[in-house]
Amino acid sequence: MAAKKIGRFTIIRELGRGAQGAVYLAHDPQLERQVAIKTLRPGAARTERLLREARIVSKLQHANIVPLYDAGEHEGVTYLVCSYVEGGTLAKMLEEGALPPVKSAEIACYLLDALEYAHQQGVMHLDIKPANIMIGHRGQPMLMDFGIARLIQEQSEVDQEVVGTPQYMAPESISNAGVDAGSDLYSLGIVLYEMVTGVAAFKGENVMQVLNRVAHEPVAPPSAHNAGVDGILEAIILKSVGKRKEDRYPDAAAMCAALREYLGGIGDAAANDSHSTLDFLLRRMRSKSDFPALSNIITEINRIVASESDSANKLARVILQDFALTNKLLRLVNTVSYGQFGGNISTISKAVVIMGFETVRNIAMSLIMLEFMQNKSLAHQLKDEVIAAFFAGVVATQLAVGRNIRDAEELMICAMFQNLGRMLVTYYFFEESQEIARFIEQGLTEDQAAIKVLGLTCNEIGTGVAGSWSFPKRLLDGMEKLPQSEPVKKPRTEAEHMRATVNMANELCMIAATTATQEKSLALNRLRLRYQDALDISERKLNEALESGLKELSRRAMTLEINTARSPLVKKVHQWSGLPVEQQTVANRESAEGMSGVHGIESVLDTGSKDMASVRPDPETVMGAGIQDVTNSLVEDFKLNDVLLMVLETIYRGLGFKRAIICIRDNKLNAMVARMGLGEGVDDVIPRFRFDLAFESDVFHLAIEKGVDIVIEDLRADSIANKIPGWYRELLDAQSFILLPVVINKKTIGLFYADMQHANSLKLSERQLSLLRTLRNQAVLAIKQKL
Repeated sequence: MAAKKIGRFTIIRELGRGAQGAVYLAHDPQLERQVAIKTLRPGAARTERLLREARIVSKLQHANIVPLYDAGEHEGVTYLVCSYVEGGTLAKMLEEGALPPVKSAEIACYLLDALEYAHQQGVMHLDIKPANIMIGHRGQPMLMDFGIARLIQEQSEVDQEVVGTPQYMAPESISNAGVDAGSDLYSLGIVLYEMVTGVAAFKGENVMQVLNRVAHEPVAPPSAHNAGVDGILEAIILKSVGKRKEDRYPDAAAMCAALREYLGGIGDAAANDSHSTLDFLLRRMRSKSDFPALSNIITEINRIVASESDSANKLARVILQDFALTNKLLRLVNTVSYGQFGGNISTISKAVVIMGFETVRNIAMSLIMLEFMQNKSLAHQLKDEVIAAFFAGVVATQLAVGRNIRDAEELMICAMFQNLGRMLVTYYFFEESQEIARFIEQGLTEDQAAIKVLGLTCNEIGTGVAGSWSFPKRLLDGMEKLPQSEPVKKPRTEAEHMRATVNMANELCMIAATTATQEKSLALNRLRLRYQDALDISERKLNEALESGLKELSRRAMTLEINTARSPLVKKVHQWSGLPVEQQTVANRESAEGMSGVHGIESVLDTGSKDMASVRPDPETVMGAGIQDVTNSLVEDFKLNDVLLMVLETIYRGLGFKRAIICIRDNKLNAMVARMGLGEGVDDVIPRFRFDLAFESDVFHLAIEKGVDIVIEDLRADSIANKIPGWYRELLDAQSFILLPVVINKKTIGLFYADMQHANSLKLSERQLSLLRTLRNQAVLAIKQKL
């Protein structure tokens, strides 16, 4: 509507419009808050519908029901004033396809809680559908639009008006058999069906066809549309959408109990069983779209490092899948912080060879976690938690200076990930984290509050999740939190020494962040006395660890493009340490000066862009740096596979290929067989990427028979289409590729292959082709040296 105001409310913008009216975002000047105003357009039929909604919904006060604040009439237009929920409707979410089954079941549980409450108040909804379900910006589902609901006790068999939206209406609504609370459960079951399948349970060319199918045709099993729906959840859904009322769940509580049992349950018994509780919390996190990806990459990295059979090729392959992770890792290992490794590391393969599997694993996991948490939406609170964890890790490495610690990077990981549980709770269970904070304000410790709310301490959640990610026992032991207020005993093992250092670092950071400056000496002395038998670090050394930790934090943060300038924690620690806040700028300058002598990939990445990790470096510079890596390796004692992997990685990264593979001649099989590869889907491609050496008239045999380099810009071109072998067309859909044969003594013993998805995307300059050939020739030299 054209008016700028409705009653006392100032209209900000229109949120949506339908046949019967519109919804606006408005400002309530009286209570200084934003609200949603729903109107019925002037002259529309059934104006009383909104007034009826007002009388009913105003009685409902539940966390999963959009609250009604006010109702009225303005210039002949009836309106309702509701809470404005930031987010979007479930219908909007489903436009992108089906939701994960666990997430769908979780949403249904929240909505069933709301329905159980509403039904107890004598209110039915009777128009449950995705468009009437809001998903708040933190994921909380809320029922809205009780506009066609009516008091159950007022329902009579005489009043048999058909109400609802056809696709979601219960069969009894259509047949005039009388609706009741069970009709809401049916509608929610249909919504749950759509959530897990991504399609409506009933479709038709017109309303009458849909109504007929709802009333008479059975629902297809959800697994017919989504094979990922397991039998237990499918049975729950099919029971909830039974044609007859008596075939469905008797009430909302019963249906919710069935879903919670499917989810793992959080009843009283589960709350006392830490394994069951952790399993339930993991299910909730896995239902979020981003958590499985995080879990998969960390788990895969840990399993590769733990395996005796897996090679540097596999670890490099996993890391190289993430372009930003690759660039940040290479930037970091070339800083002065890792000067002991000599710098000039331009490939992940070289980093693995020089630094070792475990060190590269530890650096990669810290970067993955930082990147993941830094990109989350809970802004300042979560980001300061991330910076606090990062700082604790840095301080742990500073406490280890001059001490007998096998791997300071392990300290970094353990100190950072000791805070994993708190970070995950803040992000995935935000409402629960707020409740934990309230209990802490009332005098409970963090552990007591977390157990009261979640059934586990934050540290138990963190170590449990890390265990599910295949963290080695050594790191899990290092993450373990020591009992508070007790003197720490002298370590008997290296693992106990690491655990003591990790806990001291976290406690030192917490003290610096929460203790008044005038109590600094007393607080440091208490910490020193608590750990004197275990570590015996003086008060002066503790203060030095904080100061050097701030500099190292600033150095690493600049390298990784993490903004600590506005962090309340960093400002507080600067003040507490007696350093001016401006010192951070000095540290940054020292960091830049400290890296001025570093060459290799660093020169590509440090170009002043806001997010250089996501910008593809210049191909020629990347290849030039990779060539230098290989050259340095060739003058040392090297393993052939390590050098071949460096060459392959440089080809792959340099020009941004989709895949890069090296084949080796297998005389026993009389075939050219893929041995290692990088890029999309290579695990599936490598076992089938092979061809017989017997000559055929195709580009692969031409390359190995003639020893010529071949570039295919478009394999669909008329001049080349008949030269592409059938095995290749069946295996890959890349439209352009290069072939670089490896020839020794006039005999082709290997072949480099690299592809791009689209035709004519492989445009090589003379310089780039020359660098590719140099890399191939380095592989030839490496093989010759090992013959």
